[in-house]
Amino acid sequence: MRAVIIGAGKIGYNIAETLSQEGHDVFVIEKDEERQQVVEENLDVQALLGNGADSRLLESIEIEKADLLIAVTENDELNMLSCMLAGQYGVKKTVARVRKPEYNRNNKLSSNPALNVDLLINPERVAAAEIAKIISVPEAVDVNYYAKGKITLLELRIEKGNPVVNCALKEIHGQYHFLVAAILREDTLIIPRGDDQILLGDRVFLIGRTDQMREIEKYLGFHRQTIHSVMLVGGSRVAFYLTQLLEKRGLEVKIIEKDYKHCKFLAGQLNEAIILNGDGSDIDLLQDEGVQESDLFVALTEDDKLNILVSLMAKRLGAGRTIAQVRRSDYLPLIEAVGIDVAISPRLLTAEAVLRFVRNSEFLSISVLEKGSAEVYEIIVNSRMKRLINRPIKELGLPKGILIGARFRDNDAMIPSGNDVLLPGDRIIIFAAAAAVRKVEYFLRLEV
Repeated sequence: MRAVIIGAGKIGYNIAETLSQEGHDVFVIEKDEERQQVVEENLDVQALLGNGADSRLLESIEIEKADLLIAVTENDELNMLSCMLAGQYGVKKTVARVRKPEYNRNNKLSSNPALNVDLLINPERVAAAEIAKIISVPEAVDVNYYAKGKITLLELRIEKGNPVVNCALKEIHGQYHFLVAAILREDTLIIPRGDDQILLGDRVFLIGRTDQMREIEKYLGFHRQTIHSVMLVGGSRVAFYLTQLLEKRGLEVKIIEKDYKHCKFLAGQLNEAIILNGDGSDIDLLQDEGVQESDLFVALTEDDKLNILVSLMAKRLGAGRTIAQVRRSDYLPLIEAVGIDVAISPRLLTAEAVLRFVRNSEFLSISVLEKGSAEVYEIIVNSRMKRLINRPIKELGLPKGILIGARFRDNDAMIPSGNDVLLPGDRIIIFAAAAAVRKVEYFLRLEV
């Protein structure tokens, strides 16, 4: 695939790096010379200095041969204009990063064929949706749903006192079928076997039927808490979109925002949330507003350091769970080390969402896990996949690092064993470690 990426910020860089590693022909256009040099020196791509809406520059890289154009600069208008130009040159797919709410609310704009944008993506909306998803299963670090919601994949942290610590997987047998698809130990992803043990501090990726997952978690020593009250510090766009989602669920939401004018704006736009004008780092204010009674505390200011600080304060004051927004990727490892439950990076989430869209032509859905350490694919088995059908899973010869985690057939979801046979029409969930990602599509297309 030939891909053109306009904008080499965190999102553009991450997408370029991933597509390049997968063997695609990637061009990156960046107007900032210093940033362009960073890309040129660190990635195996062609990095050009200039404006992504410059037709001469686009023609110099033979834009008419491109399969994909992704415009992710900080300028919404430039992103949309670049996609419009790409359409005139016949580029097959286009993606534009668009942050301004007035553009996202304008359905006529997003659906206008003249704009030629296949995917309008808003980082703040993406982050809000991710937080809302985690809130539904607050004990998890991450949660994803597949097979029309019938299959759940949870990322769970093994903490002190958990009964499965030091247990081998083959020793863990519950009433319900489930699969530990992977174990993240420090920075290493392990595709485990029966003899592998679960250790303190591990993160396990657990696949099971959604209607049984609560009981599976209970058996493994996890207890699901229902979230009723949420306190947010920072009235950012992420906070605004998140509150809209939480209000629909009937949750109690308090937002602490330092800017008085913005407080008035939020109060006029939101229905039930309580908007408080104040400093979210003020311990007395947090206590007076009941942070110790909040089921969830979320720090969503534009300052990463402040988000980390107030999240730690909230944790010490007794908040149930804590989530901190961080924009700098080098802060992410720090979050877990200091005891904050979940870190959210709008830029990384946006990059992952774009990559899902890019790859989605062959798959029903794709989830990128733990900053690219693994991916999960949902596909429908068809008669052309001769290597897969009418043979026991244990005889498929799956490449190392790839496993089939679940199967959905006739409205019934199950965790398959090695003896189960796949049939045309089955919806299956494939888990792949990062090193095996490139083998997935090849394996599915290979016929015997």
